[in-house]
Amino acid sequence: MMTHAHMNSEDVVVASSPQSLPALPHLSVIWQSRWGIPIGYAVSSEALALELAARGVDLMYRPTPWHMPGTIRHPTLLTAAARAPRDGAPQVSYDQADLFYTGHAGYKIGYTMLEVDGLPREWVAACNAMDEVWTPSRWGATVFANAGVTRPIHVMPLGYDPVRFRPDGPARRLTGRFTFLSVFEWGERKAPDVLLRAYAAAFTRRDDVLLVLRVNNFDAEVDVARQIAALRLPATAPPIALLYNRHISDESLGALYRSADCFVLPTRGEGWGLPILEAMACGLPVIATDWSGQTECFHSAVGYPLRVRRLVAADAKCPYYLGWRWAEPDIEHLIALMRHVYDHPDEARMVGARAAQEAAARWTWAHAAERIHQRLIAISAA
Repeated sequence: MMTHAHMNSEDVVVASSPQSLPALPHLSVIWQSRWGIPIGYAVSSEALALELAARGVDLMYRPTPWHMPGTIRHPTLLTAAARAPRDGAPQVSYDQADLFYTGHAGYKIGYTMLEVDGLPREWVAACNAMDEVWTPSRWGATVFANAGVTRPIHVMPLGYDPVRFRPDGPARRLTGRFTFLSVFEWGERKAPDVLLRAYAAAFTRRDDVLLVLRVNNFDAEVDVARQIAALRLPATAPPIALLYNRHISDESLGALYRSADCFVLPTRGEGWGLPILEAMACGLPVIATDWSGQTECFHSAVGYPLRVRRLVAADAKCPYYLGWRWAEPDIEHLIALMRHVYDHPDEARMVGARAAQEAAARWTWAHAAERIHQRLIAISAA
């Protein structure tokens, strides 16, 4: 069982909704990260940076060396990238911990996350080379502390874009059937095998139901069709629609969420769980695993938490997971939850409406940036 052995009350800060605070005229920060690359860290990094700039923060950009060149397009980010980092400014390293720039002469903040119940030794060393560490969830803060991170740990949740992901935007339903939607990159961590088996066990072709999978797969060694065939789903299973490796803009992704009746993701582990939050923001009832980073914003009042049977070895290609564990979702509970949402659509819609209200009130990128802004003000005043 995890304990808070290396944390105390002043180390772990769980911020509430942002308050209106005046921007300090000369508040500066070096933002070490990756921009202009179509990966999760870069997309969320740009969203946070733009919100900080909107609050009057003087941004300087220190790019993380990476094999894929980035193309920065936004004028505000281009301006930040053109500024030379100043040693006296605090630096936020928002990236994988093994990519933190530890040579900065000023105050150093490491901002990172992982999806398993421990950290590689290199990550622990990098975190302990910082002056403080941020991670998006209280679950993550506990993992970091138990892994040996001894620097002060602050919970700094991420966010979502409320313009693109909202209940009242356009939607285009694929069918009149009750539609379950899942959005993920194919791989062991997202447990597609559990989802497909549960769906086939919960429903038959007699049920007016559809499962839509929006799947990306960038691993040439993985044959998704073959893996689905290997599950040997029963011939009586209801239909499945696969949107495979299709580029979908954020605007269209919002419409895709709103075209469904329920979002379901029996993930084995998340650092934050952005698709879960985006689906909530679009007003969908969500079924998702009750473990890891998404528990910061996902709970029984705004969704349908999926029980965990036990923690199991995180068996995947990612070297950062070696020796650590993640959740094994309870497939019988998933079957029951999917059936319950299908059989109680009015209740499910009310749950989705509450989720959208809470997401808009607490979890936008603006909320996330304001929490960061407040912490940077406190650091500058210390």
